[in-house]
Amino acid sequence: MNDNTRFSESSKEFRSLIISSSKKREMIVKNIIIVAMSVHSCFIWAQQEKFIQHKNNWGVETQFISRSVLPGDDFYRYVNEGWLQSKTIPAGSSGLSNYSEVGNKVNERIAEVIHDGAYTKEGIKGPLKQVGALYLGYLDTDNMDKLGLKPIQKDLKNILALKHYEDVAKWMSNPKSFSIIAIHTTPDLNDRSRFLVTLSESGIGLPAPEWYQKQDGPYPGYRKSFQEYISHTFQLAGVGNADKRANDVIELETKLAAVQWTPAQMRDSKINSHLMPASELSTYAPGFPWKTFLAERQVNNVDEVILQADTAIKAKAALFTKIPVDVWASYLAFHWIVNHSTVLSEEFRKSQFDFYSTVLSGISKDIPREQKSIRYVNNRVGQLVGRLYVEKYFPVETLESIEDLVGYIRKAFATRLEKLEWLDESSRNEAKAKLDAVTVRIGYPETWRDYSSIRFNAKDPVGNEQIIAKANWDYERSLLQRVFTSKDWYQVPQTVDATSSKLYNSIEFPAGILQPPFFDPSVDPAVNFGAIGAIIGHELGHCFDDEGSKFDGQGNMRDWWTSQTRKQFDGRTRLLVEQYDAFSPLEGVHVNGKQTLGENIGDLTGAEVAYAAYQLYRKDHPGKQPVLDGFTDDQRYFLSFAQVNRTLYTPEAYRMNISRDYHAPAEYRVNGVVRNIDAWYKAFNIQQEDKLYLSPERRVRIW
Repeated sequence: MNDNTRFSESSKEFRSLIISSSKKREMIVKNIIIVAMSVHSCFIWAQQEKFIQHKNNWGVETQFISRSVLPGDDFYRYVNEGWLQSKTIPAGSSGLSNYSEVGNKVNERIAEVIHDGAYTKEGIKGPLKQVGALYLGYLDTDNMDKLGLKPIQKDLKNILALKHYEDVAKWMSNPKSFSIIAIHTTPDLNDRSRFLVTLSESGIGLPAPEWYQKQDGPYPGYRKSFQEYISHTFQLAGVGNADKRANDVIELETKLAAVQWTPAQMRDSKINSHLMPASELSTYAPGFPWKTFLAERQVNNVDEVILQADTAIKAKAALFTKIPVDVWASYLAFHWIVNHSTVLSEEFRKSQFDFYSTVLSGISKDIPREQKSIRYVNNRVGQLVGRLYVEKYFPVETLESIEDLVGYIRKAFATRLEKLEWLDESSRNEAKAKLDAVTVRIGYPETWRDYSSIRFNAKDPVGNEQIIAKANWDYERSLLQRVFTSKDWYQVPQTVDATSSKLYNSIEFPAGILQPPFFDPSVDPAVNFGAIGAIIGHELGHCFDDEGSKFDGQGNMRDWWTSQTRKQFDGRTRLLVEQYDAFSPLEGVHVNGKQTLGENIGDLTGAEVAYAAYQLYRKDHPGKQPVLDGFTDDQRYFLSFAQVNRTLYTPEAYRMNISRDYHAPAEYRVNGVVRNIDAWYKAFNIQQEDKLYLSPERRVRIW
């Protein structure tokens, strides 16, 4: 695949940023309401006096709960205020969350594994030897400083000497190159048993198209900094006419951005999967040397391809020959340097960090090279590292415990499907069949990717990069000869996250996320259901969100709804879009309810279904549910749900994420959800005068 993503790794790991302002309530109420509010406040504060000074061992860090914020006014801040005020974003990061903190713990364990391969002198072979050599090559900055630009000097010279459009397309096909066309292999939406070559748009160096277009806020400054970075990169490389080349690259990328699809458009499966004969590419999108591009990737013999963002690809193909070859050469040369900059000499590493981490993500200080090297190896050969990780750190008992909890979530979802009034029987039966067909993958894969033929050289980090890029594409290309299997994983086991696939009709929970505070068999069950339970429900909800619901139980894109039921579903999701569109975390910036719709449906479904699952669990474990530190079990469930989503972000990283992330900011992933759940109102005695209150008819109820 093309190496076209280079924004801070931390921006991928963290969920969102909480930026909120507290305004005093200004309202006149009748005496009876005042009394009601007083009773309500006393109810909350009386509980807090019992726990505010100490931690507990049942799973929620009650010492962080606010003494001044009412749960009905801002539940996210009520639960997390102490954490938000006392925590700071670590050096070298653009955010802090439970995901990043657990990720750091995972990285410490991975470091032990990698060090075994790097520093054990005798008897090391196979995977340990591979990760050790890759790690040492990335760690050895003295070697990089000594080599300078030499490892890519020949490539750079060849790029700058390009004379023909065919040669430009050849360079774009290189797996380590930037390109206006991204190439992958993915399952066919209409027949997931086969993989097809998939072509998508790509090719801009700033986070999103709007960053090239907006004239207000920080965006003109970002463009100016980007142009300065491009010019500086050329100067460091000794390339002449640096300023002119930088201006050419900016103008070119502005034209590319103008035809690029928005993140919201990219979510729509129906308009984002154009199947066509490969022979028709030149007719549909003339101007780009498709035969040359595909031949260089060794897939010129395929009969069919999938186009994602087809109109953008057509527009970029038409633009291709309108741009002079020497401008394309400058574009490719700049990005070739940047794509290798972390394994070049210090001046290139620093320049890349200053722009992509400091300017765009607000990270003022880099982390030590040792930590970067661990993350690098984990990122580049994830399955290789993951296999070593689970052998050492993932106990079988955890697998058994989480399987039990998954069972309750599935049962609760099935029970809710039976009772949903807006589903007609035909659609209900299809939904039940799809739920039954969902594959749940937990912990780690049964089969592992084979890296045995790869040899890394600790003295050639640039060569290692190119070996990895080629190996990854060779692996993707090999899928064209394979029949789909539901045993295939799309994450590595040490990942601190969970995912869902509409094509595979599967949900996946790697070993990395199956630890506190997401899951801990020793804590209060209500806390586990509010944390990992809601995450499991969230991923299951994706199978039935606005995009997942376009696919059947076999992972094929098929309309299994009746028109009336689909109308009901669309009406309910439209209300959710309107709710999130109204959230404004920054002045002049609103959450995009359409862009975040799938994740918002997942969040709401996850919280609803996990709560229902907890009620089933309680029935199977009868007896009085204890009040812990003054909190009932239902309250502990919602406290856990809010706690697991707590997040800090730098303002720069937050602004980047809200423009391109499919998740709403953390504050709204909590407040935007609980205000739609009846059980939350009852648990915390939420009243009409509370800021989050929605009347029952305005609460969104989907799954």
